[in-house]
Amino acid sequence: MLSILGMGISHPEGEIDNSFIENLDIGTTEQWILDKIGIEKRRTTLPVEYIIKTRNADPREGHKVASQTTTELAVTAAKQAIERAGILASDVGLLICNSCTPEQVAPSEGQRIAAALGIEAKAYDVISACPAFALHMDYLQSFEPDDLPEYALCVSAAVLTQNVNYNDRSDSAIWGDGAAAWVVSAKHPGKLKVLDTHFMADPTRCDAVVVDTFGHFHQDGRAVRDFSVRQTVRLVKRLEQQYDLDWSKDIFIGHQANRTMLGQITNNRNIPDENHWYNVTEIGNQAGAGAPATLASHWDEIKPGQKIAVAVVGAGLSWGSVLLQA
Repeated sequence: MLSILGMGISHPEGEIDNSFIENLDIGTTEQWILDKIGIEKRRTTLPVEYIIKTRNADPREGHKVASQTTTELAVTAAKQAIERAGILASDVGLLICNSCTPEQVAPSEGQRIAAALGIEAKAYDVISACPAFALHMDYLQSFEPDDLPEYALCVSAAVLTQNVNYNDRSDSAIWGDGAAAWVVSAKHPGKLKVLDTHFMADPTRCDAVVVDTFGHFHQDGRAVRDFSVRQTVRLVKRLEQQYDLDWSKDIFIGHQANRTMLGQITNNRNIPDENHWYNVTEIGNQAGAGAPATLASHWDEIKPGQKIAVAVVGAGLSWGSVLLQA
């Protein structure tokens, strides 16, 4: 059985609140943003003066002036995960990374992170944007325990504000930058046992969410939102039926796309707000880093015996879930 031994997070210091977006005069207001997506603030690697001046018209320039790279955020999160796991970077025998905003195509983002950490082991990318937490756990679960090293490090990081068109009132309100990392082992027990993993994708709908290498993010917003709510409800229902979840004590974490979408899901499944963990209201949508970053930020609040259901959806289109128990 897989276990998670430690988790870490990293977010840039730059902040974009709703009043800033309203003051860009792009046809939106603070109240519209709150009513539509429920996000109050976002973390960004872009200087706010740059956004005001250019609206990030050319994302290539945004990459040049950013305060941090994907790799730098990922390394900070990884160091915290390794420390919480009580191991050394040299103990890591495998590193897998998810990033829809890699610093370079080659070497892979995983290799860049491993090099920065001094890890001399297999390192490569396993990518599915927003559902990365489920993808990575399901991927590791597919190995026989003896085929895995003692410790594997998973990382998901994205700096999507660098790909946002700040003349677009919807896209400018969604995204935040961040990274999350977690140490996994099939040989050593950890704080969280992995009870169930699931991952699926529908490649025929791959154009619904796009992050262009040298251009702006774009998506079919309404279709993706409807899909995300329906698919997350299905994922949670399956876990409820198979594992007898008790929402008076167990925890739900969804994909950190927006707060209103998460509210639709928790209302459907009668999940009380105190047992719904999220960070999207203060950080924005961090792609694949959002859900694991939420879990990592609550690491010291996890109670023995508690089950934690993580259901994530996104680009691909793809979806998945992980059920954990303390």
